[in-house]
Amino acid sequence: MNRAKAMLRWAWQFINHVADEWRKDRVGGLSAEIAFFAVLGFFPALIVLAAALGSADGLLGESNAAEIESWLVDQMTQVFGSENTLESTVSDLFRGANTSAFTVGAVLGVYAASRGFVAVVGALDIAYDHEQTRGWLSTRLVGFGLTLLTVVVAAVVLTLLVVGPLFGGGAELAENLGVEGWFTVLWTWFRWPTVFGVLVVWAASLYHIAPNHRSPWKWELPGAVLASVWWAAVSLGFGQYLQTAASGANAVFGVLGGALSLLFWLYLMSMGLLLGAEVNSVIAGRNGFLIESEPRRSFGEITRRWRR
Repeated sequence: MNRAKAMLRWAWQFINHVADEWRKDRVGGLSAEIAFFAVLGFFPALIVLAAALGSADGLLGESNAAEIESWLVDQMTQVFGSENTLESTVSDLFRGANTSAFTVGAVLGVYAASRGFVAVVGALDIAYDHEQTRGWLSTRLVGFGLTLLTVVVAAVVLTLLVVGPLFGGGAELAENLGVEGWFTVLWTWFRWPTVFGVLVVWAASLYHIAPNHRSPWKWELPGAVLASVWWAAVSLGFGQYLQTAASGANAVFGVLGGALSLLFWLYLMSMGLLLGAEVNSVIAGRNGFLIESEPRRSFGEITRRWRR
């Protein structure tokens, strides 16, 4: 009984500590800032993602690429309505109508999308109580790198969700070995746990790379798990909202209603990211582990730290 009371007291104190940090760091305001810049970078990032998947049809297979294209277009229609112009752009990129999109256009798209991650870098420094000692160029390069990482992760997750793990030559190999049915059954059970695991790794990578600090990877995991649970819950709720709003605000206001819905979703997702960072910071502090800020360093020195 005493042990249970002690655990409840510890949990209450921990929650209060996180809440105090939440208020002190103005997590609501920082989330709004991230969401605003994320919306500005969302459409360039979507175009880069479509160009990347379209250029990988040789690896995915034409039928799988078409299936991914159809799913992506359906999602955009659900969010922005049937009158949005993104559908034709994405379809052209999947069909290779604009062959330069994955060269100069892709680089420009990643640069535009990286502005949101520059805001993430600054917000995570605040959440971890660090001084922002990175220079302008280093901060932009970190944001650029995180954008590339996110596009790759999004492409992998989207492929796994829509097609499954047996794309390219995998399906033929599984069929020759006679295990295609087993893969289908196993993937039915392990699809969402796999996606959740990818989200946790991605979030831990953000917490490890974006803030200007030195800390072991294991200290990033609690917040990464919490943020991933938050993201999953918010996304499920957002999906339910889109289904009920198909004949409501989104149908009336079209692209504007979809953009407002997207902004609110990104705002909640940003809150989850910063909540995980606050939890990591509090856990480290309560366990006597000081997460130190790094002095000003060159970008080469920063990237060497990521590999440790």
